[in-house]
Amino acid sequence: MKFSGTVTLQYDTPFSPFKVTEYESALDWLKESGFDGAEVCISNYNGIDVHKVKSDLDKRGLGCSTISTGQARGLENISLLHQGEALRTAQERMKQHVDAASVLGCKVTLGLLRGLGTRGNEQEEKEILARNLQPVLQYAEDKKVTIMLEAINRYETALFNSAQETVDFIGKQLGNPDCMGILWDIFHANIEDARFEEAVDCMGKRLRHVHMADSNRMFPGYGHTDFEKIVKKLKKAGFSDYMSYECLNLPSVELVRQESGAFVRKLRGMA
Repeated sequence: MKFSGTVTLQYDTPFSPFKVTEYESALDWLKESGFDGAEVCISNYNGIDVHKVKSDLDKRGLGCSTISTGQARGLENISLLHQGEALRTAQERMKQHVDAASVLGCKVTLGLLRGLGTRGNEQEEKEILARNLQPVLQYAEDKKVTIMLEAINRYETALFNSAQETVDFIGKQLGNPDCMGILWDIFHANIEDARFEEAVDCMGKRLRHVHMADSNRMFPGYGHTDFEKIVKKLKKAGFSDYMSYECLNLPSVELVRQESGAFVRKLRGMA
């Protein structure tokens, strides 16, 4: 099992304890805190030198876990559930993410960039999404890059709230493509997955990445989530990919910076 933290390249995000202007410091912090890699937040590729990012990570001995892609949905109003130019832009952006992932040796997250969906219209929208995803999946398959569909709670999106719903979509609507995995976020799962152990079992080998945040989306240990139980279950299930922080900078940015390394060391030591 490996661990990563979010580093943003263009726009500040509440999920990183460092601003865009502190990019170099963020990478140094990851290294000094004992992380294995960075979860890189990229909205678009204007001015982004992916090979430089790879070099910046390499010289610190860091890998890249995944590319976080959701900022573009809000900033540009694009998604894979849109039509016309907004859809074409979203599809092309996902292909750009795949290209970047092939350089960085990482995966690509598909969270809110898939679209928010509409209550009562879920089945039709799943069919639309499956159709709009096909060229992206074929591109990812050719590039040998994994795209990870994230299960997100019902208050943020109408589609794929639980682990089981995400598994069903990949299997039934997408036909179980090899390039498709699942990102399981413990904060969202606290709302949607009644039993964490069953959620891990139902995802099986599709589970390729885990986001860490406590039940209140604060730093782990400041809510009610039993991380030790979850980590032990993940290890027992054979999970060996990345767990990555995606918590708010609460109780404070300073605390997140100070306590992250110790928490990673604690997780590593769990049997």
